[in-house]
Amino acid sequence: MKNIKIFFTGIFFLLFATVYALDEVYMNQNNLQNFLDDFISKVELKEEQLNRAVWILETTGSKDAASLVGSLSSELKILFSDKDIYEKLVSFDMREDLDHLLKRQIHILINAFKANMLPKELLEDISTKEASLNQMYANFRAKIDGKIYTENALRDILKEEKSVDLRKKAWDASKIVGVELAPKIVELVHLRNKAAKSLGYENYFDMMLDLSDINKTKLLKTFDDLRIKTDDSFKKVLLHVNETLSNEFDVSLEEIGPWAYKDPFCQMDPIETSKLNELFQDKDLLKISKSFYEQMGFSVDDLIDSSDLYERDGKNQHAFCISVNRKNDVRTLNNIKPNVQWMETLLHEFGHGVYYLETDEKLPWLLRDSPHVLTTEAIALLMGRQVYTKEFLRDFLDVKDEKIFNEVEKGLKRRQLFFSRSAFMITEFEAKMYDDPNQDLNTLWWDLYEKYYNSPRPENRDGKADWAAKYHVGLAPVYYYSYLLGEVFASTLQKQLLKIAKDDNIWKKEAAIFLKDKMFSHGSRYRWDRLIENVLDSPFSIDAWIEECSK
Repeated sequence: MKNIKIFFTGIFFLLFATVYALDEVYMNQNNLQNFLDDFISKVELKEEQLNRAVWILETTGSKDAASLVGSLSSELKILFSDKDIYEKLVSFDMREDLDHLLKRQIHILINAFKANMLPKELLEDISTKEASLNQMYANFRAKIDGKIYTENALRDILKEEKSVDLRKKAWDASKIVGVELAPKIVELVHLRNKAAKSLGYENYFDMMLDLSDINKTKLLKTFDDLRIKTDDSFKKVLLHVNETLSNEFDVSLEEIGPWAYKDPFCQMDPIETSKLNELFQDKDLLKISKSFYEQMGFSVDDLIDSSDLYERDGKNQHAFCISVNRKNDVRTLNNIKPNVQWMETLLHEFGHGVYYLETDEKLPWLLRDSPHVLTTEAIALLMGRQVYTKEFLRDFLDVKDEKIFNEVEKGLKRRQLFFSRSAFMITEFEAKMYDDPNQDLNTLWWDLYEKYYNSPRPENRDGKADWAAKYHVGLAPVYYYSYLLGEVFASTLQKQLLKIAKDDNIWKKEAAIFLKDKMFSHGSRYRWDRLIENVLDSPFSIDAWIEECSK
């Protein structure tokens, strides 16, 4: 009997201990959830206020809006600078009994806090200067011989103009904004570095990669692999491009420079057929975009209605998509013109839009976003590049000319190769700029141009600030690498979607269902690399992109 009593007593204490432990876990998870609900409700409100102010600034260039954006941005950052809250999150993160969604939210919050554990004055200074820079970008308009030109107009000259003199003036005008903005950007670089060093990082570039779950060594190794494995293809394409441009403009091969290309930063296909633009001159780009997405099963009516689509004074001349409230208020800013570039851009920005709109609203607010910009960029880039396929021209423009199809296919390869060199160049430029912002940054810019484009720098660029004319360097820092990783992922994804669609194109409902179920709906439930594995049933790979650029 004594042994039986001891047995039952042991069972009793074991059960009690188990119940107590479960109750403790339950209470801790409840406490954590209550804390998250309280804290994130403040963040959610402030982020929506900021996004609405950003929208006003980007669509008007208003000085008052810039001031408001600066204030709201610093207020949002200050929410993530409370040391007591940060330490509480770190202690929660050490627990092994939290469910996945709670653990994931804590990871995201800790990274957000790491980036903002700074003195209030420094946070406010950075936010104010970024908002001011944004306003300057939005309001700047270039001049040629005293006449004002929009960015669209400058790009039109580079796409169509045969006069070498006017092309050179247009290319130079596209860089003038850099002279005005460079000192402001360098100030910001110093402030960002000051912030990063106070948090234990070598510089801001290293910090941003780490807080985005990107391993710097792996990233640079991946870029080296991409470059080395496509260098032969690029050199062959470059020679063909320069010979073609030499004949077109009746100049020697040695005289060919960036002025001869079709965009200010040597990222597009430099010899893109003019027939492509002609195909879109009398087309309704919005109607085509809507049809494209509807065939996949995506409704974009509300997205179109809430967007700002056409150029005007004071408005940002770039394009972007913004989820104002991480629910159903998603908008795009565009400056539509009837040409192939804006057809691509519309599909690109709407790609971001459907990604946001199809994220599961039942997810916690903090997880209703992409885990990394590269995943949403992959979708946007995938959608945009369809414009440069014979299947798109066939289905949406009723093109039947096999010669155009062949030109477009070759052009897409040239676009990928030239864009990749731009991504290599800007990524290394940013790494070295944040390592030493006091160096001659324009010399660095053109040193890297020679390295990656295998071409001599243009003449008379001493004392300029051409690097600062690139929008992303100042206002989307340590972002550009995401475009190329997105392109690489998009190539693998394209192969997957074609198999699923069982057709020669991806604008099929089966492809969209796959994207919704395997990718969009998950938001930031997983890290970016795990999400990619969920989509592809295999790790991130560069093979498909290499194959496309080498064939």
